[in-house]
Amino acid sequence: MAGLEAALGTLSYASIRSAVKLQELASRLKPALLKHLKDISNWVRAHPYRAFGLFGGITILGLTLAIPAILEIVGFGALGPVGGSIAAGWQSSLGLVAAGSPFAFLQGAAMGGAAMGVMTGIGVLVGAVTVAAALTLKEGTVCGLVSSCKGAVGGTVNKFKSFFGKWKTQ
Repeated sequence: MAGLEAALGTLSYASIRSAVKLQELASRLKPALLKHLKDISNWVRAHPYRAFGLFGGITILGLTLAIPAILEIVGFGALGPVGGSIAAGWQSSLGLVAAGSPFAFLQGAAMGGAAMGVMTGIGVLVGAVTVAAALTLKEGTVCGLVSSCKGAVGGTVNKFKSFFGKWKTQ
């Protein structure tokens, strides 16, 4: 149990440190964002599906860039699992780690192996294709694709659209 407590403590420290950095970044970006909020809101209302695809693609690209940090926070280190981390606890529960297992894949990525290239490549490809499709497809095509998606995707786009529709621009 001590290993789990140490892992959660490490994770909490890393999370707090990341939250402070995000707060500092947000405080620097806020004036610029507020300056252009009216233009952004008008564009999003005029092109909700493109905006959804654009913001989604940018989010995917951002998360792709965060893969090394996420692996480090969980305890996958360049020299192996960090003692007392979530990764170390997972490894100890597995016993002998099989080659090709999810644990081996993530540890290989943290060590800079081919797995990192695979994860980064897939993330960049999906993000770039999402952004490109959002910007180049005709609005009607994007609307048709998304409207045909029942359930989560269609509902998310509608929530996204109504969120930006609530903003008042004078």
